[in-house]
Amino acid sequence: MTHDYIEDELSRRTVFKSEQFLSIDYVPENLPHRQAELRALAQNFKTLISSPGRTSQRFIIEGPVGTGKTAAAKRFAEQIVQAAVRRDIRLHNIHINCRVNKTSYLVFLRALREFKPEFPRRGHSPEELLQMLVEVLEEEDRYLLLILDELDYFIKQRGSDILYDLTRLTDDQLNAKQRVSIIGIGRKIPLDEELLDPSTLSTLQRNILRFSKYDRTALYDILKHRVDMAFEKNVVMDETIQVISDIASERGDARYAIELLWRSGKQADRDQTNHVVPDYARQAKADTHPELRKEVFTTLSQMHRILLLALARQLKETRGAYVTMGEVEEMYKSSCEEYNEEPRAHTQIWEWVQDLTSHGIIDTKRSGSGQRGQTTLIGLSDVPAEMLEQFIASLLDSQEL
Repeated sequence: MTHDYIEDELSRRTVFKSEQFLSIDYVPENLPHRQAELRALAQNFKTLISSPGRTSQRFIIEGPVGTGKTAAAKRFAEQIVQAAVRRDIRLHNIHINCRVNKTSYLVFLRALREFKPEFPRRGHSPEELLQMLVEVLEEEDRYLLLILDELDYFIKQRGSDILYDLTRLTDDQLNAKQRVSIIGIGRKIPLDEELLDPSTLSTLQRNILRFSKYDRTALYDILKHRVDMAFEKNVVMDETIQVISDIASERGDARYAIELLWRSGKQADRDQTNHVVPDYARQAKADTHPELRKEVFTTLSQMHRILLLALARQLKETRGAYVTMGEVEEMYKSSCEEYNEEPRAHTQIWEWVQDLTSHGIIDTKRSGSGQRGQTTLIGLSDVPAEMLEQFIASLLDSQEL
């Protein structure tokens, strides 16, 4: 008789009440220790409600990974849209991840499809899409709050033209209603003085909200809040929450802390125990590197992952800080064979290397005078090669993401 592993797993006891509250995509109703930032956003954007169409707002949110930037922007956007609905103002908010939508064309298409879901993917320029978006807003008397997440990555890849285009929508009209407001989110958003006009640059530089790292106390409060929602009562020991707070406070990263909490709970389930003990948190730290973030790797193609696997393997084999582009390409070919993929040409691989560098996953530099000829050297500054190899291999093998 075939063993039914699914039913077996479903029948096992679990410490979790609802794992969804530990997801990176979940935004809680209350954001501990971000009340001041939410109030600052409300103060700056209240004119969208009190005087719709008179002014638009352009705002930048900056801060390290895991400091609640995206969560705060989403929660604020939901609240301001609700306030608009109560006053019969047709305000929409759209959250666009610029790692996924990597060109102005894709960003504007995504925004336009909020109002015209069946709009065709091809056949128009970015400028035409943006103009059509403005026309829809005018015709239907609507307003838009556009949240551009990971904008720093986008600007490094494509330049800051998108900010110029979005902030000059009504320059050719006299007393036109201001329909589009912007919130840009990133670790550190480079504002191009050569491209942006002085008034736009001045506005953006004046409207920067910086999120600081969470301290140990803040992380403890955030974790306690998630424990109450995600776990059965009294299964997570207070000492476990304290250990995770201590570990994550080195980086001030709430996402990392929540992942450690989730992994600790998973270990309790594997051991079939009713208590999430501090040792599970310590084991989770040993098994998890804070730079191996699922939200980054979900945006990478299969070939990006295979190239990363090849780099990790080559670095592990040579035990050096850097390997050459040629060495990585050789390992890449054998890795493609392993996963039944056709290897791509050098030009395409070079583009992927540049893309991964922009993601902050790998480091590149030119070879020095000690080597014959000039070549690109590739390394990892934040992640141990063996850990990256295991992480990528598990993704490729399971197709988890």
